[in-house]
Amino acid sequence: MTAPEVPVVDQASDDGWQRLHPLSPLLRGGVVLLAVLGYFVSQLVDRVLSSFDPGEDPTDDLPGGADGGVGLAVVDHPFIALAVLVVVVAAIAGAFHVSWRFTRFRVTGAQVELRNGVLFRQHRQVPLERIQAVETTRPILARLVGLSQVVVQSAGGSDSHLTLAFLAEPRAEALRAELLDLASRTDEGPGPAAADADVPDGAAPAQVPAGARDRTDEGTPVVAVPNGRLVASTLLHGPTVVAAVLLVLLVVAGGVSSVLFDVGPGVLAAVPALLPAAFAFGVGRVRELLLHGNFRMTRTSNALRMRHGLTELRASVVPLHRVQAVEAVQPVLWRPFGWWRMRVNVAGTGQSEGQEVQAALLPVGTIADVDAVLAPLGADPHDPLVRAALHGTGRDGGWTGPPPAARLFDPWSWERNGYALGDEVLHVRTGRFSRRMVLVPYARVQSLTLSQGPWERRRGLAEARVVSTPGPVSAAVRHLSVADAEAFLDVVGEAARRARRSVPGPAPDAAATARGDSPGNGPPLAPTTSTLVDWPSPHDPRT
Repeated sequence: MTAPEVPVVDQASDDGWQRLHPLSPLLRGGVVLLAVLGYFVSQLVDRVLSSFDPGEDPTDDLPGGADGGVGLAVVDHPFIALAVLVVVVAAIAGAFHVSWRFTRFRVTGAQVELRNGVLFRQHRQVPLERIQAVETTRPILARLVGLSQVVVQSAGGSDSHLTLAFLAEPRAEALRAELLDLASRTDEGPGPAAADADVPDGAAPAQVPAGARDRTDEGTPVVAVPNGRLVASTLLHGPTVVAAVLLVLLVVAGGVSSVLFDVGPGVLAAVPALLPAAFAFGVGRVRELLLHGNFRMTRTSNALRMRHGLTELRASVVPLHRVQAVEAVQPVLWRPFGWWRMRVNVAGTGQSEGQEVQAALLPVGTIADVDAVLAPLGADPHDPLVRAALHGTGRDGGWTGPPPAARLFDPWSWERNGYALGDEVLHVRTGRFSRRMVLVPYARVQSLTLSQGPWERRRGLAEARVVSTPGPVSAAVRHLSVADAEAFLDVVGEAARRARRSVPGPAPDAAATARGDSPGNGPPLAPTTSTLVDWPSPHDPRT
């Protein structure tokens, strides 16, 4: 079964409003709605069929048996049961039709709009200049009937995204291309007269995010993750491995106890009690496999595009100019295989599932894959500081780290923990067994903090932390000497101010900064405008 490719346009309207596919209300309900409807319809069908069978009492399955009251009146005659079935199906179809009739969208030269609701109307608008990316996704039920949903990602965060679910796949791709083309035209700017009109003093003209400029360019392949590697890395998960080892030890202990002390059955009886925990671990691992399966990353001029998913095809975009921090992690169980995981903080996004997917830049990859991903982000993967952040230890090469007094708190990793100052990027590394590298461009620093716990204070230590936008990546150097921590605040703070001043043109307003917009479209790990909260120097006499 395939959906029609011809757009369904509201013939009664001459202002460009269009309708979604007629199956949209049903598909939006998902598997749960289909299961519930299928159950009730099957029950009614059984009632109808049983009412035609003279050898079967249709009231046997009713609550209370033959004394089922109203239920008996419904099924004691075949035509009444058939009429109930028809009415129920008609009511469901009517509700879906009304929902479909009252859901419309249109694309104008300035914005994309969506209207829906019968009793409670809703009208959502996304200006073209605020479009961050336009993607198509195909949930499993939609794939069966050849439909896709178009997700218009706005720079205002997840709450401002607009989803058009569902359209025929060719129509969805055509709509995506149209929106990206219109948004990219907006980037060319108005004429001179229009450019001077309605622009507040000191405000920069609106900028179109990178995703809109990519148009229909599918980009250059960067990384492809084999499903076999994804399965192996998912199983090599710390809690999962620990749980499996404990289960094996419990079974072995039960077998040994049954031979030596004749108490094995009692020990083995505890195994079923662990099944709920095992199920919880399994659900999380399976979810990760379904989410990141068939992972492909491509690079366009201004963004990284990821397509992934086994049961539900997903597409996400990371605009390069919105990347605030990059993290590469190598769990200890992955080290024999040389695998790494990468995540990013992206400005203008929330913490919903969609943004968590976007933050997972690379679910698992080799060091060559890490290098391939770092290159589009503006970081030189062959920079000695980057190589030392991934694999190095010690204080050589410009690295500053905790003093020997920190050995009490980090007996294994204190020699590796530390930071280094690049020309445009702050490098942070932590962990000896599970290695971690964080890159934060100075221009993306939001603020800096210095903190001390009571035990750190007694040993003259402190923690220096870089505050970034909300996301999974955090940059902190723990257990530095107080002098080094104060120097960290001074040096990184001055570098951030210098990076901010290096960008010509007017500074963005606070709202634009909160959204993560910047007037430049260069590499994210290069200086661009950013808000920096000014803090007094630790040596300031005012403090």
